[in-house]
Amino acid sequence: MGPSGSGKTSLLSLLGCLLSPDDGKVFVEGVPVQGLTEKQKTELRRKKVGFVFQTFRLLHSISAIENVALGLEIRDPKQPDRTTAARELLVQFGLGGKLNREPDGLSPGEKQRVAIARALAGNPPILLADEPTASLDASAGKQICQILRSQAEQNGKTVVVVSHDPRWQEYASHTVVLSDGEVKHDQQAKSS
Repeated sequence: MGPSGSGKTSLLSLLGCLLSPDDGKVFVEGVPVQGLTEKQKTELRRKKVGFVFQTFRLLHSISAIENVALGLEIRDPKQPDRTTAARELLVQFGLGGKLNREPDGLSPGEKQRVAIARALAGNPPILLADEPTASLDASAGKQICQILRSQAEQNGKTVVVVSHDPRWQEYASHTVVLSDGEVKHDQQAKSS
């Protein structure tokens, strides 16, 4: 967490192997990222990391199911029956009745659920989310918080959310507050 300009998106870019650190080291599942070639980093991202963006980044000329199936194709071009897997993900997120709608026919909360389904396509163990509730109303934002929390609890994924939205503290198992690129507060949530 932290205000705009605190380094949250830069941290996600480091964790997602999009940037290299000036100092320190980044490990993804025990692999030091600094020693990898760009091709190896791309492969690591493709297989291990799903990204969720504030602006959804859906392709507007194709349907929800095609957007998610495309995520599967990128992660594993040889995977058979991508449409069935995409349908299952969208149904899981309550979008079974909107499979064939293009993004312009979806609410912001629905678009974000499609984007999360696409990021989870192929079952990556790591999910990185950049301000995933910033443009959502309270109800849709809470639903996204619950979905991402359940991915960590029920599916064993590592989920890192960067946000200035205080709603996330209720769902986080660990909160780190950044300011000007430095850790100002680091707290493990209390078990209930």
